[in-house]
Amino acid sequence: MAFGPIMRFKVGDLDIELAPLTHESMSEFVNLSHGGGMQRHQVTRYLGRRLAPTVEDEHEWFDKTRADRTSIVWGIWVIDGNERILIGNSALNGIGEDGHTGFIRQATSGSMIFRPEYWGKGIASAAHKARTWYAFQHLGLHRIKSAVIHGNGGSSKALGRSGYTFVYTERNETFVDGRLRHMDCFECLNPLDLFWRQWWNGDKPPAESLKARRLTRGVMAWAEENVTLP
Repeated sequence: MAFGPIMRFKVGDLDIELAPLTHESMSEFVNLSHGGGMQRHQVTRYLGRRLAPTVEDEHEWFDKTRADRTSIVWGIWVIDGNERILIGNSALNGIGEDGHTGFIRQATSGSMIFRPEYWGKGIASAAHKARTWYAFQHLGLHRIKSAVIHGNGGSSKALGRSGYTFVYTERNETFVDGRLRHMDCFECLNPLDLFWRQWWNGDKPPAESLKARRLTRGVMAWAEENVTLP
């Protein structure tokens, strides 16, 4: 695994591409000419990071990721004519079978846009939708898990638009900007009939899960119409 295949879609007037990262592109995550990226507290404060990464750190992360057979990672690129602008990444981590059942396949998702000028444009939500569609339609996962530190409302909204539902809160998970912060944990369930039946295994899904299933079906329909796998 390591890196996922190219996926393309539009967000408003922007052409977006999820594509594999390269060793050379990793310097963009800390490029001072673009504001410093992940060296900025504004970007990393809800990511559980205390130290600013260097180019060497990013290259080391790339090498580890490339060798990881339980994750799929995409760079998030804005395509502007002949220019490809790297603005973040999106990932499915810990892909595999659940250790308790030996049957249910799940993963943990995460994403980050390190250029604030691209926040609030709907790019993260669309990338979540494309990633969710790929996880369910092409990997056959039953569930995707994710988590958001309190204060990061944009990430919570982006997950909600993709069909993630709140599961529980981990209290006092981290310390950010002078105060302890809780962390909300979310899940997104594969809405396709086979996986839905296997997940619930005869139990009656609660109303909130049924509502989320309808939303995730909408996400899948959006991706089928708007996401291309060239």
